[in-house]
Amino acid sequence: MKEGTSHDWMADPLPEYVRYQDEGCELSNSCLNCPFPRCIYEVPGGLQRYRQDKKAREIVFQHGRGLSAKQIARLLGESLRSVQRVIREFKRRTQLELDENQREVWDE
Repeated sequence: MKEGTSHDWMADPLPEYVRYQDEGCELSNSCLNCPFPRCIYEVPGGLQRYRQDKKAREIVFQHGRGLSAKQIARLLGESLRSVQRVIREFKRRTQLELDENQREVWDE
């Protein structure tokens, strides 16, 4: 059949005429039930950033439980230096937040 004929839509149907299977991804079993406001694969470095954040949260959690950096590194299979870096950054951010909160109290 030649291009431009009235039956071209059959070769490339409109989305409403196609049945899509919502298979999700490794983070969610369904795109429609995904917890993220935007698809993590659409954000540059999104999946890598998600994994790093998840790992950092676990390091901070274990640190809060009283484990040493060395114990956390062994437990999670991370390098001691990486664990120390995450803990140091967490402490720095926490201190900045405390300083900001103290300023707000004194400004009132």
